[in-house]
Amino acid sequence: MYIMGSSKGRKHGSLSSIKQTIISAIYTNKKLFFISVLLASIAYYSASSVISNQRTNPHILHNRGDNNASELKAALKRKGDGRAAVAIIRVVQPTNETRYLAQLKSHDYPIEAFRGSVCLLGGNADKSDNTPIDTLKRELNEELTSPDWVNTIINPTNIIDDSALQLSDKPLYNSTTHILQPGTIRYLGATLHFQSAEIINKPNSYAFTCALYEITITEDQVPSHIFKGANVQEGSVVLLTEDQLVQHSKFAWGYEYTIEKYFGRKTRNKQKGTAVSNVDKKTREESIWTPEK
Repeated sequence: MYIMGSSKGRKHGSLSSIKQTIISAIYTNKKLFFISVLLASIAYYSASSVISNQRTNPHILHNRGDNNASELKAALKRKGDGRAAVAIIRVVQPTNETRYLAQLKSHDYPIEAFRGSVCLLGGNADKSDNTPIDTLKRELNEELTSPDWVNTIINPTNIIDDSALQLSDKPLYNSTTHILQPGTIRYLGATLHFQSAEIINKPNSYAFTCALYEITITEDQVPSHIFKGANVQEGSVVLLTEDQLVQHSKFAWGYEYTIEKYFGRKTRNKQKGTAVSNVDKKTREESIWTPEK
């Protein structure tokens, strides 16, 4: 008589055990779920803090290229590394179209990887240069055979300081509040350019601080004789459109990243072994401009 009752009791006990197991599993899974949510929230908050810090802290380097930021920053402190001042030179045509004056490296340029590459006008500092302006004026006078506007436009009292744009997410060329009429010069901040030992075919890598300017001139201010086939400082001078720069050019010394930042567009051709990083104003001012060599 009690056999049937015992069987039912055992069945009831099994069901209770199964229910208890399910409830326990659900409870455990809930705990795991809440733990997962908590961990995900912490990870999201941490990532958001890092991104926010990168956007607001000018001392954090924003890399463009394929190498390590710490190596770039360390290179900035070495006095023996190079200094350069270059300009994006806007040439306003009679039709109001804008082209850009640049240099095309010669076929026998000492660094093979940069042969036939576009380079911004300007160049390296020497011992006679105390400031980037000294470097820029001297280099442009050499490369463009001393046009009058170099000494009149490139004057410290005329320079508009738009260097904050270099540390922003905005393009450099159209984010200013100033009208870019002929005769305008803007300082667009400093960057650190890194070249691997392999690309420059040297035993050691090389980095240089680069002060970037933008100068707007008219077509008739460009010396016509510089387009007549003569080499100018290891290359020839060319006038290029925005699309030619962005879509069809390869660049020397990491200037593809400068062009990307300027126009806010990705360049198509990248040199492997180069990288560019921002240099905040305080760090730039603390560095010594005049190089040892």
